[in-house]
Amino acid sequence: MKIVSWNLKNIGYSKLQNKFSTTFSSYGLGGNVLSYITNLVMGSGNWNNITNLSTNPADVFVVIELKTGGNQKGKTISGTCLPTLTAIRDAMNLASNARYGNLDSFKYAYATPVITGYHETVGVIYNTVTLNLQSFYVFRNNTNQKWINPRTPGGAQFQVKADSSTFQVVGIHAPPPKGGNPDLKYKPPIQYCNVLQTINPATMSNTFYMGDFNCNPDSTYEKNSGGMLIDVEPFTDLFSTGYKTNIPNGTLSSVRNKLASGQTGQSQYLNDAYDNIIFNKSLTTGNSAETVVDMIGNARNMNATGTPIVFGSSPATSRSILSMFNKVSDHLPVVIEW
Repeated sequence: MKIVSWNLKNIGYSKLQNKFSTTFSSYGLGGNVLSYITNLVMGSGNWNNITNLSTNPADVFVVIELKTGGNQKGKTISGTCLPTLTAIRDAMNLASNARYGNLDSFKYAYATPVITGYHETVGVIYNTVTLNLQSFYVFRNNTNQKWINPRTPGGAQFQVKADSSTFQVVGIHAPPPKGGNPDLKYKPPIQYCNVLQTINPATMSNTFYMGDFNCNPDSTYEKNSGGMLIDVEPFTDLFSTGYKTNIPNGTLSSVRNKLASGQTGQSQYLNDAYDNIIFNKSLTTGNSAETVVDMIGNARNMNATGTPIVFGSSPATSRSILSMFNKVSDHLPVVIEW
């Protein structure tokens, strides 16, 4: 089973059609935003140089920050939301048919979402050959029965056809850090993450929280407790009940909009560790992998001998690759497979 989670930054139908520059598209990584997304989600060999990333197509693709009309949580989506999901689904099915000659192994459908926040929802596309969709839902805080602000979590429950087991995917888009005080900067996203223990899937087995948490598992903020300052972390309660992540703390995933001068390595084009998949499913060591997919530093020219890495080959090329990725998102995707 393979799950891809990706914050696609206010993704809508028109954005899918945005074309890349001739220089970038000539690398063979995609001609526009839609084809670029599809190549990653469908396991294109363009990305087979990335450690822990297989060329298997995804069984579930969770789209974070999917654009919709409306702002009433739990209400029907509108605008270009369904056309956007339809376009991505159709592109995935075309890729499956081109690769396998049929849709016997991977045929995709989407769960019809509802609003999770202001003009926003979570998209879930899944493989109907391996999975039955049981429900799509959005969650309230069970402590007070209120929606979670600013964007309430949304997700889907599936039954695996092969063995009738079930699992849940829950899409997260936490509020961003705020202010310059390092002791309080991460308070908004950490407080949001602390509420995740109160929603229904938290106590269900085989649950995967995924998306843009806007903080790292070891991010903290200072809280006064009985006259003493204590450090509050985002996932203390979830981790204490069996949740975990296999992504190392500090793994960068938030993308800069321009190269940072004086920085080297990933810090040139990435600046924060925000994206993750937190789960409580028991996965066999050696038969599972979880990774943040660096599609910038690993960008290759697929038409050149040996498909060499092109990021870093020259300042102009590096700027072009980052600029084209910014057309897609300001976050790298996260993948888990078992």
